[in-house]
Amino acid sequence: LSRLSPLRFAPGRQQALRAPRASAFSSSSAAAAVVPDLIPQVGSKATEAATPALLVVKERLEKNLRVVHDDLPSHVLVRPHAKAHKSPVIGKMQLAAGACGLCAAKLFEAEVLVAGGCLDVCITNEIIGRPNLERLARLAQTPGARISACVDSKENVDEMAEVMRQFGISNFEVLVEVNVGQNRCGVEPGEPAVALAQRVASHSPYLKFHGLHAYHGSNQHVRQPKGRQSTVEGFASQVRETVAGLHKAGLKCDIVTGGGTGSYDFEAKSGVYNEVQPGSYIFMDVDYSKNLQTSDLLPGPGPFSPSLFVLTTVVSVSTKGWAVVDAGMKALSLDSGAPRVFSLDLKAEDGVEYLCGGDEHGILKPAKEGGPMPYKVGDLLLLQPGHCDPTVNLYDHLALVDQSAGDWIVKEVVPISGRGPGL
Repeated sequence: LSRLSPLRFAPGRQQALRAPRASAFSSSSAAAAVVPDLIPQVGSKATEAATPALLVVKERLEKNLRVVHDDLPSHVLVRPHAKAHKSPVIGKMQLAAGACGLCAAKLFEAEVLVAGGCLDVCITNEIIGRPNLERLARLAQTPGARISACVDSKENVDEMAEVMRQFGISNFEVLVEVNVGQNRCGVEPGEPAVALAQRVASHSPYLKFHGLHAYHGSNQHVRQPKGRQSTVEGFASQVRETVAGLHKAGLKCDIVTGGGTGSYDFEAKSGVYNEVQPGSYIFMDVDYSKNLQTSDLLPGPGPFSPSLFVLTTVVSVSTKGWAVVDAGMKALSLDSGAPRVFSLDLKAEDGVEYLCGGDEHGILKPAKEGGPMPYKVGDLLLLQPGHCDPTVNLYDHLALVDQSAGDWIVKEVVPISGRGPGL
């Protein structure tokens, strides 16, 4: 709910978002077999690709990968959340830039990351039901893999321990998820969290209590940095008391992890967190970019640059003053609001706003009544998504492009192997 924002629809459209269909597995190879030109080729110009196409500006991505590690206390590790990209290729780039491992939102994402060579993965979610726990156990048996997962119920803990026993797995690392204000998953701080940690520890040698997962999602989108900082300071004190309770109970708490792109710097400097999990920093969608547009003197989420764009084509121009592009709800997630329009030289076109035109169309109108509509049929534009994670999930691949000379050369085509409905 923290991500939802008002979205303008074109006249006559029902003002309700429909969830796009998604496949659990990439269909890139099938699409290429039918229409080979649908997938950009390395060395080609991305501006010649079929649209809509998902592009990532390589030099901006590489900068973001470096910047996230700046100015953090030396004891704080960065474990980026791979739900933003769902790709072992980009995961390996994050590891090479200094990440200690990766986070995954769902079991399938973790399976894809490990299969692609990213072996240290924390699943920041509860894995429920015996079939899924057996998948988790098989994943943990991958040679060289280090897998951990969250729990927030004794029933889940008990069933997990039984499955690990049957699979002959020892010391599977478990994090107790703590509700620090998101009001989603997690037990309450203090005694409830300590009691569940004791339950985990009671299942030694099959389970090992590893630490606390304490993430506040809605705080990522509070615009003023002082507001985000104040919220972190509030729940960090609860987490600190929980850690003290664990120590009093004789339990070692190796990790306290949490924080996203909007707040990770505050968790890192709280004195209680020793791991942070930013994810969207690599792409910087419209919603997160708004966190940087503040006159507040406190730092925002860092000097990250938007790197993710949907390339779209103007397919129609009305004499009444609007234009239509070929990127609608099948090409962009609109749950966090409309995309921002950019030109191919990466300059924001803020005189134009995007309205939802349906599944296949977006409608561009002047931001001011009676303003000019500068586009003609065939023009190419860039759309910065309102929300990067579900937008990436709509595509089978993305193209890493070199835009430094303005020629948009494709350097690598990256499969989005972990896309799908979240199995």
